[in-house]
Amino acid sequence: MTRKITIMVYISLMLASIGTAQTEIQKGAVSGRVIDRKSSHPLAAVNIIIHGTDWGTMTDEEGIYTLSDIPAGTHHIRFSMMGYKELKKLNVSIHPGNYTTLNIELEPDVLSLGGVTVVAPSFQKSKGAVVSERSIDLAEIRSDPGSMMDIQRSVQVLPSVASGTDQMNEIIIRGGAPGENLFVMDDIEIPNPNHFGQPGSGGGPINLINSEFIQNIDFYAGAFPAIFGDKASSVMNIQFREGSRENRQYYIDMGMAGLGASAEGPAFSGSGSYLLTYHKSYLDLIAGGFGLSAIPHYWNTQGKIVWQFSKRNRLALNYVYGKDDISIEASEDGDSWSRGAEKVTSDGYIYATGASLTTNWTPKSFSRFTLYRNSVKYGYDVDRYLDDGNFTDYVFVKDIESETALKGYYSHKISDLLDIQTGGQIKRITLDFLHDIGQDTLFLYDLDGNVTAIDTVYRAYIFDEINQTQKNHAFTSLNFHPVPKLTLILGMRADHFKMNDELTISPRLGMSYAASPLLNLNLGYGRHYQTPHYFEILENEIYLSRIANSDDLDPLKSKYSDQLIGGIELYLAESIKFSAEIYTKDYRDLLTGNNFLTADTSDKFSYYVSGDKARSKGLELYFHKKMYDNWYAILSYSYSVSERYDPRLNVWFSSAYDYRHIANAVAAYRWKKSPDWNFLQKILTWDADEFTISVRYRYSGGRPYTSPIYDPQRRRWFIPSDQSFNQKRYPYYSRLDLNLEWRVKFVNKHLISYFNIQNILNRDNIWDYTYAEDGTVGEILQFKPVPMGGFILEF
Repeated sequence: MTRKITIMVYISLMLASIGTAQTEIQKGAVSGRVIDRKSSHPLAAVNIIIHGTDWGTMTDEEGIYTLSDIPAGTHHIRFSMMGYKELKKLNVSIHPGNYTTLNIELEPDVLSLGGVTVVAPSFQKSKGAVVSERSIDLAEIRSDPGSMMDIQRSVQVLPSVASGTDQMNEIIIRGGAPGENLFVMDDIEIPNPNHFGQPGSGGGPINLINSEFIQNIDFYAGAFPAIFGDKASSVMNIQFREGSRENRQYYIDMGMAGLGASAEGPAFSGSGSYLLTYHKSYLDLIAGGFGLSAIPHYWNTQGKIVWQFSKRNRLALNYVYGKDDISIEASEDGDSWSRGAEKVTSDGYIYATGASLTTNWTPKSFSRFTLYRNSVKYGYDVDRYLDDGNFTDYVFVKDIESETALKGYYSHKISDLLDIQTGGQIKRITLDFLHDIGQDTLFLYDLDGNVTAIDTVYRAYIFDEINQTQKNHAFTSLNFHPVPKLTLILGMRADHFKMNDELTISPRLGMSYAASPLLNLNLGYGRHYQTPHYFEILENEIYLSRIANSDDLDPLKSKYSDQLIGGIELYLAESIKFSAEIYTKDYRDLLTGNNFLTADTSDKFSYYVSGDKARSKGLELYFHKKMYDNWYAILSYSYSVSERYDPRLNVWFSSAYDYRHIANAVAAYRWKKSPDWNFLQKILTWDADEFTISVRYRYSGGRPYTSPIYDPQRRRWFIPSDQSFNQKRYPYYSRLDLNLEWRVKFVNKHLISYFNIQNILNRDNIWDYTYAEDGTVGEILQFKPVPMGGFILEF
């Protein structure tokens, strides 16, 4: 019954799109501020034109502009000024009766100094990088049928990204591991911006950041700038848009992130703005209709307040908060997904909040200081069944990690050919860990499954630790052009971590040569350190303090990756880009459990040691056609080899995410309403003002795994001491997604409704196998066909 009601809700939203043609739809407007990308100084007299029309305006002395009386719909807007690269923002959504806020950064056109005329593409490179980067805006997130409006899933079409299971949005880069991506939102670091995340990871099933807040995302997949650090693989730098300074606007939306509402408008007498949102899960309302036995509960809120309190000073306040919980019980028929867990309760929260002060000291220099705090809690309670049907406590975990930091940097554009940026951060870390693990007994069994004796008793274990420590860093980055066609980026970063008293130095290098106005040759290098997880260090110290000869073991070190990347960028047209890159990535000082240092792989883990190594290399191809003339496409392919060293056998083996081949294809086509449409066209598009259909296909080779052997006497699975790791592979992965989107304009409202189906071909993609105590093997499947609908009503 609930499923029928849910479907009826979706159909009602679609039917609302039919017959809503308005004869007097209000026009909209776009407003914002244009600044120099390097100096942050406002730019006056920038020309702003709606593509294909004569609607235009110019910025004033403060870089502010307003362009009114624009027909509602999606438009391309061009920003141009003498001495700067022209920028065209595609598919800017103009809403009836409302203002769209669009802040722009223009980059000095160094090539024009050498007499070269550049055909301005619709692509803007991420700041401070020349290789393995991509800049993404909201329009592109909406165009991806596989992302489900999730900012992390939206980058999984890039050739450098190997995703994990469908149920999680983890970002895994070039043979790396989960938890190696840095998340920064408006200069505020956030450990894991997801509901139901896990310690040390960077993913989860549901991202808590509202994608409607996104102005731009700079994603770096390697050799990233020196301003970023303490992560070994990649960076997702998120810039949130500002609220409207012209009028109040409201939104109601429903989607994978839940049911929510947002509001924005002017503040501080028009010298600032606010942007607020709240979302709550609704799966508990539809669980019966979809057969869900475990109901996730979650909610989140987010906000941004901006105040330009003087011509030179701007204050921005940001916060995001999310809370979640779920309880899972194993079913009587022994579902394989439960992996032996009988009752698991998880609850947690995450928040990040901070204030940033930006000061323009001169037309060529500015500084930004950010004071922020983040905190994350991971809570787990695992129970086991007793013979009388009740539960008993088995595992209780409470991890709380909090960081308070002051960071700042100063940027000075010495000339159009040279600019420098320097800064640092002081971070105070508070840790509160409690792990209470009950006694466990390993029995011996006869062939009939009867207990014959006790083999091993694992004693109860309690880890209860409160600790404080500190991380500091400093960096300098120099961007200059020895000749107009050559760009050099030199960076150096130093990090100090008090907990293991370690100082690391990280050099960065980027080179880009404009062989022609449309062809760039690029080279990048970077060493990227990442400290061990806090819990790993503390647990190691406490365990080693209890055993003999512990002084012979060195403190855990930060792992690091050396990345060397070379490639080309070719702009085939204003909205079409092709790139090809080759890379090598070498890891050192990876953590290894003591049980993997001996021949007996059934040894119980007790502590970590540093010193293991890994390596990867690959080729990546990427084609991107932006939606400039009603169609959009992405084609990406990567071939890579990723290996890790086995100190037991002194051999290299395929690492956990060595897929070898990964291919993605995304295509979309948009129809705009026309009076010439026939009856069939109106039916197929629901007579919407704009209708877009998009598909996404992903293929990856089989992931490697190690097949254990069953011991019926102990009723457990083990890996023989002479067996190499990851010698088998799961079946290949193949998935096709479909997304339909309708946009309808009312007199002073705008409705976006969509319907999405994941894995529309219903392929059984195996993620893992379960190995039960009775010797049977089960399959853990990724997404089966998942229908998902939603809407955004703007007014």
